[in-house]
Amino acid sequence: MKMPENTDMVETKKESSSIITAPLLFTLGVLLVLILAGMFYWFNYVANDTSKTPEVTARPTAEQNNEPESTTAEAQVETMQAVSTSDELSAIESDIDGTYLDDMETELNAIDAEIEASME
Repeated sequence: MKMPENTDMVETKKESSSIITAPLLFTLGVLLVLILAGMFYWFNYVANDTSKTPEVTARPTAEQNNEPESTTAEAQVETMQAVSTSDELSAIESDIDGTYLDDMETELNAIDAEIEASME
C-alpha cells in the first residue's frame, strides 16, 4: 500500500504525566536537609546543656529535714549506736540488754498498714 504524498504526517508526542518532577524533588531534598540540620543542632544543644539539670539528692540533710520526729529519730539512732567496743561476752550481753526493741513490732505493723493502705 502506498501512502499519499501530499499529506503531512503529524507526530503526536505523548507528554509524560509523572507526579514527581525536578522542582518537587529539589524542594523535598532541601526540606530534608533543613530537618536533618535542625535535628543535629537540637540534639547537640540538649546533650551539651547540663546547666539546667538539678542536682538530685537521695535524702535530705539534717539541716534540710524539718520534720518534728527527726530529733527523736536522731536520738534513737545515737542510742542504738552507743555500744561498747569490747569483744568480751559480758560487754556484748550488756549491749544487747541495753538495746530497746520493745516498740519495733508496733512500728513494723504501722508500716505494713501504711503500705497496704497505699496499695488499695
